[in-house]
Amino acid sequence: MRQRGGALAAFVAACGDDEERCRAARELAVRLLASDPDDLDTAQEIVRTLADWADDLADHPHHPGVPRPDEADRLTRDHVKDVLRDHLTTPARDWLSGTKLSLDVCFFALRRVRGLDQRTREDVFYAYGRGTMALDLGHRAAAARELARLRELRELYGA
Repeated sequence: MRQRGGALAAFVAACGDDEERCRAARELAVRLLASDPDDLDTAQEIVRTLADWADDLADHPHHPGVPRPDEADRLTRDHVKDVLRDHLTTPARDWLSGTKLSLDVCFFALRRVRGLDQRTREDVFYAYGRGTMALDLGHRAAAARELARLRELRELYGA
């Protein structure tokens, strides 16, 4: 919500012709950033107001638009990942980093294997995607399970 609100506020403040609305958009952005992260109602109301104001400028060539569902999912995952990392202990961050490195090594080794059938190649991409998503969301068991699957495939195909 903060990222979307910030983008909308910047757009309205920079591209609007109404000086009063531009000032109000900047003030709403400040309120949004200063609001309690757990106060979703306030954030939604501010973003809704900014979105309405941005819709008044819909014909502007730099209108930010609404993110596609996959884009919104990616932004949410990035945000959760950033928030999660701030609350982890050093050993937990080290485990995440080591697991991510292991996922990457297995994935890139398997991608270089010649002669993999299409189904196995899809399994490699799927396991890697699920593993990295599990890491992003802080789900250790799922990340470990997908890493084990990639290691199994790596051993099976001699990568």
